[in-house]
Amino acid sequence: MNRRFAWLGAALAGGGLALLPLAGPGYHLALLTDIFFWVGMASCWNLACGNTGYIDFGSAAYAGLGAYAAGICLVSGAPLILALALAALIPALAALAVGLPTLRLRGAYFAIATLALAEALKQICQQWEGLTGGAMGLTVAVRLDDLDYYYAYLSIACLVLATCAMVRGGRLGLALRALRGDEAVAARIGVNTLAAKMTVYCLAATLIGLLGGVQATRISYFTPADAFNVHITIKMIIMSLLGGLGSLWGPALGAAALQTLEDYLGAEFLDFYLALVGAVIVAVIIFLPRGLVGGLGRGGRR
Repeated sequence: MNRRFAWLGAALAGGGLALLPLAGPGYHLALLTDIFFWVGMASCWNLACGNTGYIDFGSAAYAGLGAYAAGICLVSGAPLILALALAALIPALAALAVGLPTLRLRGAYFAIATLALAEALKQICQQWEGLTGGAMGLTVAVRLDDLDYYYAYLSIACLVLATCAMVRGGRLGLALRALRGDEAVAARIGVNTLAAKMTVYCLAATLIGLLGGVQATRISYFTPADAFNVHITIKMIIMSLLGGLGSLWGPALGAAALQTLEDYLGAEFLDFYLALVGAVIVAVIIFLPRGLVGGLGRGGRR
């Protein structure tokens, strides 16, 4: 019953957000557009890592691949729908090729391998000037209206959350919880741990690539250093930890809280807002080790 009320509340909130632009354009729409983007990104990272216990420092690689796939297609004159399809497909294929060997690793070995992937792709894009524009970057002339990006990111964020909910509620979710608890024991009782990890890893890469493709048209110009920036991954990790790692709504709550906090403190305390943001994050992790979702749940039970 509680789950039904939660989904009803989420549906009502989604409907309200869809109707919000009727109030007219403004600052809040730009902020919400950024929030929806990061809700999708953080939830994708949590799908692959929060449910398995693996720490991926290379998720920015799939956002970068999606951005370049869409950007190159659009520069060559391809339609937007084809560009976004490739922005989702190419990262999925890359995740399939990369995940098969790296997901057999554990702990720091997996984290280092994924970090190296993002750095390797950045170097390839910098050197392949004829295709990517090299270190000079790529300019995408196709740009949608601001309202279109609002609805695009809202739709993708809803798609990501629905995917996460279906994974958690099915047999795959049971397998993921088993391997997160103890992967060796899960394998002994018949769980195909590699298949479970590969499924969520490729799903996350597909959705991250789609978000990266849309973002490429929004920012219009980017370089390999921008597209494969490790800070993208770090922000996804922080949002997941802040909201509640492994939970469904945690990364969404963490993304909304952190993006709003950054936006407000950046405007009010320009010179040292990053220190304030860091202090808030540390305080939440110390006093709410299960994130904002865990803290709210504990408060509700009390």
